[in-house]
Formats: sequence, structure tokens, C-alpha cells
Amino acid sequence: MATLVRRISKVILFVGLFLVSMRFIHTYPLPMPVNQQHYLIAISQMFGVRDYDGFYLSAVALVNLIVASIEYALIMKVWKYVSVRRKDVAAP
Repeated sequence: MATLVRRISKVILFVGLFLVSMRFIHTYPLPMPVNQQHYLIAISQMFGVRDYDGFYLSAVALVNLIVASIEYALIMKVWKYVSVRRKDVAAP
């Protein structure tokens, strides 16, 4: 049961990190300047995508997924380091 709770809490942590990154990580100022719009259209045409807004949203979602994965990995490493240090301090 404890393993299930740990796994569910890890999933909730990752989803929370992803939602926070979706909220706060932007790759453009609002509204997007004209020169950035031209770059976006050119890059989407280079990849053969007609809907450049969908292409942009997919790219931003991918970047946010990568950022959330890196944050999650760092949090897990720090958590493991802290728990090992705590066990070493508690041992006589």
C-alpha cells in the first residue's frame, strides 16, 4: 500500500510540475512581435506543418515537458540525498 501511495504521489508531483511550467514558461512576449511570427511561420513550413499555431503549441508543450522532467529528476535526486543524509545522522 505504501508503494502505491509513493507512486501516486510521484505522478501527482510530476503533473503539478508540468502544470506550473505550462503556466509560467513562455517563449514569446505577449503579443508576439511580427518578426517572431515570421520565424514561426518559416520554421513550421520547414517542418511541413500548415497550422503554425498548433505547431507552436506542440513545441511549447514539448519544452514544458522537458523542463518538468528535469525538475522532477532534480527533486528526486535531492530527496534521495536528503534521506540518505538523514539516515546517516540518525545512526549512532
